[in-house]
Amino acid sequence: MVLLSRLVFVALLYLHAHSLGDIEAVLDEAAFQVQEIARQAISNRENACGSLSQCTIENCSRHTCRPQSRDEIQSLSCVNVGHNLDCSTPTNGTCQSLSVSSKRSYIRLSPSALESDTDVKIAICAQKSLDRKLQLAWKSTSKVCHGWVFFGGAEGYLYIYPGRDYTDDHQCKVYDPRKRPWYVHALAVVKSLYIVLDTSSSMSISIGPLSSQSRLAVAKGILDELLDTLTNGDQVIVSDMNGGKPFGGKPVSVSLEGLETSFDHAGISALKNAISNARADKLQTDIKKAFVGALDFFNSSSNLNVILLLTDGQFANHVNLTDLDPIFKQLNEKNVVVFVYRIGFYISNDETFQRMQFSLNISFEAVKDETNPLMKIRSYLDYLAWLRFSSVNRKPVWVPLYADSGGRNVTSSILPAFDATQRLIGVACIDIVTDDLINSLGLAVVQEAVSKRSPGPSLEQKPLTLKSSHPVLEATTGCDFAGSLTPICPRQEFSTPMADFICCGANCSSSNVTATSSLGKHYRIGETIGIVVGSMAALAVALAGIYYACWRTKPCPDPTQGLEEQNGDDWVIPSRRIKARSGRGATTS
Repeated sequence: MVLLSRLVFVALLYLHAHSLGDIEAVLDEAAFQVQEIARQAISNRENACGSLSQCTIENCSRHTCRPQSRDEIQSLSCVNVGHNLDCSTPTNGTCQSLSVSSKRSYIRLSPSALESDTDVKIAICAQKSLDRKLQLAWKSTSKVCHGWVFFGGAEGYLYIYPGRDYTDDHQCKVYDPRKRPWYVHALAVVKSLYIVLDTSSSMSISIGPLSSQSRLAVAKGILDELLDTLTNGDQVIVSDMNGGKPFGGKPVSVSLEGLETSFDHAGISALKNAISNARADKLQTDIKKAFVGALDFFNSSSNLNVILLLTDGQFANHVNLTDLDPIFKQLNEKNVVVFVYRIGFYISNDETFQRMQFSLNISFEAVKDETNPLMKIRSYLDYLAWLRFSSVNRKPVWVPLYADSGGRNVTSSILPAFDATQRLIGVACIDIVTDDLINSLGLAVVQEAVSKRSPGPSLEQKPLTLKSSHPVLEATTGCDFAGSLTPICPRQEFSTPMADFICCGANCSSSNVTATSSLGKHYRIGETIGIVVGSMAALAVALAGIYYACWRTKPCPDPTQGLEEQNGDDWVIPSRRIKARSGRGATTS
């Protein structure tokens, strides 16, 4: 009896090993393709300025929710996505299908990233050749039935393939890839973040001659965006320049259990509300008190220690750096890294910041307008991304399983792309819908395979040295371009409802529910038989053999039937063998 039990155990191990082997092949292929996307983005960035003359409306990717012609509807493909929230109604039931474009990727743009901004245009134009790379990555891994393929840029744009639209105009305007879980995962370094918000009276002055925004309003806007990018395990406190009672009354510990991002965190929401009530009414400020407050905060910290200072710089009129030397020494002993953002055009005290670079691990940038707040703190985000990238050995990592908007289990392979100066270009991402993998292999097998590639937020206590080769940085692409860039895919006005571009398939009724794959049924039946007659070793071994043969030969239901004919195979698919899987279609993150 003991021998029979042992044989059963060996048979189950055999089955488990082959299950892991198959899913490892799936993950390996997606990781390979996400690296290819990142490499293309790096190459595109290197040639960004030279590509501008070729950037026209005719060869760009279409902007989500901005159809270019009525004829475009005829070229869309209807694919199974399990649950299309845009087209589900009480009358029709759950819509199971979605119209997508196999011709090209679409672009989404953060509401804070103005399309008229030259840097945003340059970034979108420079990356237009990503369109083919995204198609290739999608097509090369389509047999594992993954969802969308993305590239989210540091400027706030998103390339997505296959291209899709939204019926909800709100969705068209609010999406920012830099705040999504897969993008934030590329910045996941656990940190103690001490933010100093200058509320001196000079912060009430307009940021510039062409803006009605005050310097304080711009600083608040930056903080509102920054606080949406925090990592599980972070601690954050926001104080004024005098190191008084923090906004919100106490530090916030970020726990994202059950939450997508820190945007959904109650403590962060309360902190934002407290910051919104700040007033520029301090007649005098004392940066020394702010640094002392930071030291107190870091005394109980075992994380990366970061100070982020938002100021117009006029406090430097009252600073004696010699008096600050003992505090600087203590900050250095705690491996504190400092980011200063000087808001406005007041530059007479930049020399003070330059001198501070000799005493602290510090960088600073000039903020001259209120647009695209996350770009204004690019040095901070670049730094976290590079630190994270280094801590995971510069390899793709996977986002732990999460539920998408349609309720399906999804994981994502991500890899950041950097330029030669370690500035973040953006994050490449491939979604894998795992529902049918889970049905076939079991949740434990899928979780085990993904978790091995899903390192938690990096625990980096020793920071990298900030570069200080230039006195004041500005978040800009830096291309000398004498011509004028036309609008990227402008809105075309016509009467066709957006729903016509999105909804498809049998009236979008619940009758379109995809039947459970036969493979999943075979596995569950086999599992039941194994439990009932587990003492019979021969049957257990046979079951493992039948299962494995079925697993290797069962084709993957193609959720994209019809896409290949429209695409036209005018590129070469890499010769990489991947297992066929069963799947239900695509999702979006």
